Amino acid sequence: MPLLKPSGCAGCPFEHKGKYFVPDTVLPGSEVYFLAQAPGADEEAGRLLQKRTWYQGVKHDDALMVTPQPLIGATGQLFNNRFLPLSGLSRDQISVGNVIRCRPGVSLGLRPNDVPHITTAMKLETSEAPIVKAMKHCQQQYFHPPVTTKIVVTMGRHAMFAVTGIQSEDNEYGRKAGVMESWRGYGATVEDYRSFKTVSTAQYDPLAGGRTVFFTQHIAALFQGDIDSSDTGAQGQGGKKYYHATLEDFNRLRLLIAGKWPEPLPTWSTSPPDEWPMYGAFDTEYVPETGQLLRWSLCGSDEHLYAVEHQGDSHALMAVTPGSTVLAQNWIADYGHFRSLVGSVRVNLEDMFLAHTVLWTGEPHNLNYIGSKYGTLNRYKHLIAVEGQEALYSALDAHQPMVMWKRHFLPQFREDPLSWNVYRRYRVRLIEAYHKAETTGSRVDTARLNEVKSILEERLASYQEEARNLTGDNQLNLGGRKAMLEHLYGKSHGTT
Repeated sequence: MPLLKPSGCAGCPFEHKGKYFVPDTVLPGSEVYFLAQAPGADEEAGRLLQKRTWYQGVKHDDALMVTPQPLIGATGQLFNNRFLPLSGLSRDQISVGNVIRCRPGVSLGLRPNDVPHITTAMKLETSEAPIVKAMKHCQQQYFHPPVTTKIVVTMGRHAMFAVTGIQSEDNEYGRKAGVMESWRGYGATVEDYRSFKTVSTAQYDPLAGGRTVFFTQHIAALFQGDIDSSDTGAQGQGGKKYYHATLEDFNRLRLLIAGKWPEPLPTWSTSPPDEWPMYGAFDTEYVPETGQLLRWSLCGSDEHLYAVEHQGDSHALMAVTPGSTVLAQNWIADYGHFRSLVGSVRVNLEDMFLAHTVLWTGEPHNLNYIGSKYGTLNRYKHLIAVEGQEALYSALDAHQPMVMWKRHFLPQFREDPLSWNVYRRYRVRLIEAYHKAETTGSRVDTARLNEVKSILEERLASYQEEARNLTGDNQLNLGGRKAMLEHLYGKSHGTT
């Protein structure tokens, strides 16, 4: 039976925006506390989902009536059965809660399970936005982790913001990245779980001691339209592409609990190696506008690491053994600088981004994302903008690709030789061809290009006519995503 809001809700901006209340389930002695966003209908009613079946498009649930509590509906069932076991934990070992403990959606003109978005302009300490004030009120009144709690796992952006205040920031490509895109799979240390102070990201955080907050995506968002629509806008990118990464988050949580992640930072030399390794990972830092090389980094398969300031044109060529293998996170960016350092010696090239496009086609392929799944360190990509951290940033951009290549990429390719063949035969060959096209240009057969263009235009016109005949809509545009969704799934789908 639903629980009416207690007196602690008085004064909250959402006091009258949701009638019922879902308390956290706090286990005395628990070391891990999972904090989600807000309860759903099952949590509010106390319906513990046992089994869900579908017949002719109609949902049938078998549920047990219990005291209202977090994560007991469909999302909770997936959390309990699929994700949580990867962390080595079970439901009877953890505390669970939400940062908003009511369902204010309908009263606020939203969908029942929704709460207002967190925008990048909101600051945890000072924002007067109702959603921020409501989260702080709710946390102050009802969030009381046991003294034994060592890790709070925030599921989704609202929970992450309520505990750390971290917002979106520039990623390694210089564009604003959503907070889930930037920080999912990583963690931070806080003074207190209810301090309501924004965590500083001006240094690398080894998560050594203190109170740890670990960030993952809310499982429900994996099956919705956008993983982080509240701060990236409608990107048309379904959250399902982060399913594999979220599974890896729970694997990483197991290592964090055991003290095996993050691993210690490596040490490096600021002088170039006496001998280039036969198998190494290479990276550069340069000024994007001018292409001026600032420094380069190198990590051998033995994990000997170098981060070397570039000395300009006087810098002597490095002696690289012909036939050696050089891995880069993205050769498209680094190939020209590599050649300026080593000359024309023939080497075997490996590219982590291209490899990832083969192994995990539908996912993002930047280093921060790949590191969020496989990296041995906590997030460090924000250090690119931190004065005094430049050498560390550069060193890690060679170290982490080598570590991940050995521990994850090569084993996955050994299990999937067909993907390895696609990667080596089709992807790797793009590197030098792309560089040549960038530096010397490409010859284009304009006559053939126009011929192909004409063929494709004829096919498109034929498909357009066929689609209009099938739908009876003479104005149908195959290129219109909204119209196509409405024809395929109905107007309600196309407009949400």
